[in-house]
Amino acid sequence: MKKKLLAMLLCVCMTASLVACGGSEPAESTEVSENTETETDEPEAEAEEEAEEEEEQASLMGFNMVKDGDFSQGEENWFLYLNAGSATMSYDNEELSVNITSVGKEEHGVQIYYDGFTLETGCVYEIQFDASSTVERTIQYRSQINGGDYHPYNSEYLTLTPETQHFDIQFTMEESSDPAPRLCMNMGFIDGDDPGEHTVVFDNFDFQCIDESGRLKPEAAVETPNIQINQIGYRPDDTKLAVFCGDDLDTEFHVVDAKSGESVFDGKVGTAAVNKNTKTNEAVADFSAFKTPGTYKITGDKCGESYQFVIGDGIYADALKDAVRMLYMQRCGSELTEDLAGDFAHPACHTGEAVIYGTNNKIDVSGGWHDAGDYGRYTVSGVKAVADLLLAYQKYPEVFGDDFNIPESGNGVPDVLDESRYELEWLLKMQASDGGVYHKVTCANFPETVMPEEEVDQLIVLPVSTTATGDFAAVMAMAYEVYSDVDSEFADTCLAAAKKAADYLDNNENQAFTNPEDVVTGEYPDNFDEDERFWAYAELLKATKDEAYEKAVEGIDLDKVKYGLGWADVGYYGAYAYLTSGATDSTVEKAVMDKMTAGAEEIVKNIGKDTYGCSLFKDYVWGSNMLVADNGIILSLYADVSGKDYSKETKEQLDYLLGNNGNSYCFLTGYGTLYPEGTHHRPSQVLGKTLKGMLVGGPNANLEDPYAAAVLKGKAQALCYVDNSQSYSCNEITVYWNSPLIYLLAEAQ
Repeated sequence: MKKKLLAMLLCVCMTASLVACGGSEPAESTEVSENTETETDEPEAEAEEEAEEEEEQASLMGFNMVKDGDFSQGEENWFLYLNAGSATMSYDNEELSVNITSVGKEEHGVQIYYDGFTLETGCVYEIQFDASSTVERTIQYRSQINGGDYHPYNSEYLTLTPETQHFDIQFTMEESSDPAPRLCMNMGFIDGDDPGEHTVVFDNFDFQCIDESGRLKPEAAVETPNIQINQIGYRPDDTKLAVFCGDDLDTEFHVVDAKSGESVFDGKVGTAAVNKNTKTNEAVADFSAFKTPGTYKITGDKCGESYQFVIGDGIYADALKDAVRMLYMQRCGSELTEDLAGDFAHPACHTGEAVIYGTNNKIDVSGGWHDAGDYGRYTVSGVKAVADLLLAYQKYPEVFGDDFNIPESGNGVPDVLDESRYELEWLLKMQASDGGVYHKVTCANFPETVMPEEEVDQLIVLPVSTTATGDFAAVMAMAYEVYSDVDSEFADTCLAAAKKAADYLDNNENQAFTNPEDVVTGEYPDNFDEDERFWAYAELLKATKDEAYEKAVEGIDLDKVKYGLGWADVGYYGAYAYLTSGATDSTVEKAVMDKMTAGAEEIVKNIGKDTYGCSLFKDYVWGSNMLVADNGIILSLYADVSGKDYSKETKEQLDYLLGNNGNSYCFLTGYGTLYPEGTHHRPSQVLGKTLKGMLVGGPNANLEDPYAAAVLKGKAQALCYVDNSQSYSCNEITVYWNSPLIYLLAEAQ
């Protein structure tokens, strides 16, 4: 039975409609057993199948898509969004009231919205509601796409008065079906009118499909293989594992030459079992013994064939270059020229000075990398990205050339160090005069779906945090070690900044960061800085051999340190730095080693639970692909300090990311047969094409955006992935997701 891919918007509409109607998801059709009926019976069988499909496409009519539309049940299903406006929302007297003190500067300066319904192509919809305003004013109703350019499927401007009016609007859904649109009311700055303080009241929402006669039949779902592999391929001596999945699995497999179609290697498929992460019956086929370079597929009589892959040396070289080049493509404050950036070229962006929040002071913080799909720049996530690159370079310097096609290529310095320096120089600008480090620089709100130079709102530098300061001190100490032989003057600058940041930590208690009320960009909150302090002191000890930093480490409660390699939990960076620093305190050394050992053993334990060798277990969260890559790095670092060999387990994390997973995706854009094309990345969205070399976030069982919630409900945790730009919780990209992938790709060269 073929596994279906929820990748195309129309493919999920029937399921979403049934959920909205209270029905159940239609079961996959079972395979028909071989029979002896004549050919004359086939049209009748096809007609019966079509009739069954029509019955499965349940009616959309007869129900209100707005839950508790009259507010009689006391359910709070609407949300308030502010873009430089000021308002509060309340449910009073079985009505929804929006108390507005400022409309802001945009039509959506004040907005209320409702998610959780479906609009299908060709259907006629009617929305009715009552509304009033304490002052006469214009508002905008919109049924719109919930992502990208947020364009409306239907929109009208309405004039409200103190007297309650009933509005009745009909429209036909002309565009492709949308399983996760948004209903919203814009009450911001419209037609140049600022009505001052006032209250808008809504009641009796009724949103229904009133005519489905023009409804289009859903397109057939795209079929994906029941045999999963690393879609880029394997080195000759790699462990090579394919995963067979489905109800009826093969017992034998074949490695087939893609050109000749001939089988060149045969083997036995392992014992099948249900994978707790995918809830799917799966078995492993081991073809490690086959080492002949070439292009191949894995086949089975029942499960069909895998996507194509290559066996050979140097097969990850291009992927490594593009993964590093992605960072160049994220550069802020510099022109990206057409000869290097192609269609993604753009003028210098965000070059103006930024206001220090709460003051009238401005500073230059130009440079650095755009963090993710938006254009904010964040200290803690930027540091994590640079740290991964520096670790990768320190361990595998020979794989990083000076020919990665960035502006500095050919200058005699490995391009990974040039690219890291671009971020480090921005980080230096983020250090305040007292040594503390500002948490981030963004505008007050996320930008629209525009190219970076088109975000022209005032930049704001947000306050110092001790987490940002600790991370900064650590990475600057790492930079001192790496750049001492490349540019000693720059290295000395980094070390001085690291020491200054450590002094700030010595003299200040925990300073956590939270967004001010008038700033809604990414927060990167972290209320606990013990792990950042540990990392900072350990790296400074490693860089300087100063006993003062060893004493500082001894003052850290290692049981309170949060161990990870993310932007929030950085304890393993500190542990590795300490264990390779030459420290002399055997008691602390043992305690740190015990922490690394426990972490590595837990990762290996989880790998053993998963058919794909993925290191996650019940931990498919936002950015799960980063966790997979980070776990590979942890095993690699632990192997350095323990002498144990975890190369197989580390490589399995790369294999998972590059296609050997239950979603059949190579999660690196532009690579493999099936890769993400609907990334939540503004330049890609604007240009209508996906930038090559980006690692997407991956499966997220928490369904943390409306699109994912609409199309992935009920899926097994490891299969909660959808390739759509509206799904920012699955398909956004970040520099600090690419960076651990770069480490794994470097190790695999």
